[in-house]
Amino acid sequence: MAFVALFGIGSTNFHSAIGTPNGDFVTDISTEPTHPHRLETQLLERLEEMQSIRSLDAVAISAPGLVDAEAGHIRKFDTPEGDLIEHIDLRTPIESRFDLPVYLENDCTASALGEWYFGRREDHDSLIHLTFGTGIGGGVVDRGHPLRGESAQAGEFGLMSVAPESDLSSTGVTGAWEAFCSGRGIPRYVAHRFEADDELGENKSDFTRTVAEEEVTAPAVFEAAQAGDRFAQACLAQISRYNAAGIGALCNAFNPGLVTLGGGVALNNESWVLEGIERHLEEFCFVERPTLTLSPLGEDIGLYGALGTYRDRTGNQSAVEIPKSVSSTLD
Repeated sequence: MAFVALFGIGSTNFHSAIGTPNGDFVTDISTEPTHPHRLETQLLERLEEMQSIRSLDAVAISAPGLVDAEAGHIRKFDTPEGDLIEHIDLRTPIESRFDLPVYLENDCTASALGEWYFGRREDHDSLIHLTFGTGIGGGVVDRGHPLRGESAQAGEFGLMSVAPESDLSSTGVTGAWEAFCSGRGIPRYVAHRFEADDELGENKSDFTRTVAEEEVTAPAVFEAAQAGDRFAQACLAQISRYNAAGIGALCNAFNPGLVTLGGGVALNNESWVLEGIERHLEEFCFVERPTLTLSPLGEDIGLYGALGTYRDRTGNQSAVEIPKSVSSTLD
């Protein structure tokens, strides 16, 4: 039995655990803030601790940004503060210090692999995983093969344009999906709509006054809508159509049997997100509609993605039973 050091690195949080290829974690999951400017050191320090617990056979890493999987480098890492860190070499220091093979993958592609091996795939041959977090990203796995693209940059689904007539954008893409529907985009869209909405008149609420006076957050928008605020509800209704348009386009392009959703925006607002997409998906989807569900892997999907990456790279393509730690969440 192999023991793999797993790292699910996010822009904000840094998750780690030791796992086995069948999907079991043999240690508790450790979570700490991500330190992008000292990421190599953070990894080495945590690996030192993990090696003291159990002898390791490999290291598997799921990381955000543009990843050179073959070289074991993160080519570009975008921090929450907007800093762009270029060329973080993870493989060389790990191999030099621990003499362990290193398997690195972009977090969205890795998450799709995690879904393939350890999620709710059942008998589906093709799946898409979408992450609604600070931005929107995703991955496609078809018959066990992840789609990486010419330069391993496939899966930037958040940069698909769902509203080309809008002047909102993300990383230079006009009308980008994530400019409206991501954790960072939702507040921007709400503020933009508030400024342009001439029909608010005397119907302004505590929420709209907050929008006018300070920067709101995505959770605040969902909370206001849940409390009955009509402006917040109208914004989320349009966001639902944008989500359905994005997912419909992906379905028409890839014909998945399963689409799973993850990331804080989706996981924390299940009814709003899923019901909104289901309400409008028929307008945009030509192919047979896939099963649409939240990922059963939850916030641990980065670690399962790292483990899926290990399985993909080491040539073990067979499906496995859903681990007990995951199956318990499906009951």
